[in-house]
Amino acid sequence: MTRLRLLPLACVAVGMLASGCAARDVVPDTSPVTPISTDLVPASLPAQKLTIDLDRSKEVKKAVQSAGPQVLVGDARLWNIHRGQRLVGALQLATLKKRVDPRRATDRQAIISQVLGGRARQIQVDGLPVWTVPDDGAGRGIYVWFGARSFGVLQLKGTDIQPAAVADALVHQIASRPAWRALPPQAYATGSA
Repeated sequence: MTRLRLLPLACVAVGMLASGCAARDVVPDTSPVTPISTDLVPASLPAQKLTIDLDRSKEVKKAVQSAGPQVLVGDARLWNIHRGQRLVGALQLATLKKRVDPRRATDRQAIISQVLGGRARQIQVDGLPVWTVPDDGAGRGIYVWFGARSFGVLQLKGTDIQPAAVADALVHQIASRPAWRALPPQAYATGSA
């Protein structure tokens, strides 16, 4: 898994949302967009024998800065997920600029489609809707979920990990932290995404 693969993937996703963000069926969210808190992500998942570290590399900083004004991400952070010395995953958490509202099914669907393609299916992690692609049998998994002004993308690959178990544990821990602003459940009631 390439270290920077996840960041451009999510940046492309929100960079191409302009046409999907025009609907006005939801009253605009005027709450302030806050930066991603690094406290959202645990340092490890002991049950899965994984360590998680914030990627502070120059390459990641440069990729975020070079994305340009057309990208609809306000802030993004990338974490590397390791099993021992081997990189087995990447996690990106990003805030969305005000013109993208994850309470709108069309905005969520635009992000999901860009990140996961047309094969996305919805699962639940402790009642939180999470989108993924069907298991291809190769130990890979990509997961997308939303907060009030943010979204997460988790990408995993490895024959000695169980992507679904890792996603369940990590998404649960992130979504249950005080710094995570949850998307209201009624936002999911109005659309399929």
